[in-house]
Amino acid sequence: MRGLSPMRAVLTGHLLITVPVLTIIGTITWLGRVQFGPDRTGLALLAGSVLAWLWWSFAVPRWRRWAHSRGADPAAVQRWGVRTGLLWPKGFVAERTEFRGREPDE
Repeated sequence: MRGLSPMRAVLTGHLLITVPVLTIIGTITWLGRVQFGPDRTGLALLAGSVLAWLWWSFAVPRWRRWAHSRGADPAAVQRWGVRTGLLWPKGFVAERTEFRGREPDE
């Protein structure tokens, strides 16, 4: 049995992570503009971006574990994730914001 392809894993990652990130940013920005007026749009955009970043930081490690548990090659997933904008390069400061938690004992 073949494992999950890296491309399919990354596509799933975009559906589970990127789509909600863009939705969070757009929704919070729109709500802020409606609620507080156009002069507060920048602040609402900032708030939406912070909430979206929290979602990204929470969701990416769980998605990685899901992809790896289904046989996707970790190096290929990382490579394609970076190329498509889903992931940051290893060691990049933004990559370190992932909420990894404790890894299960093996």
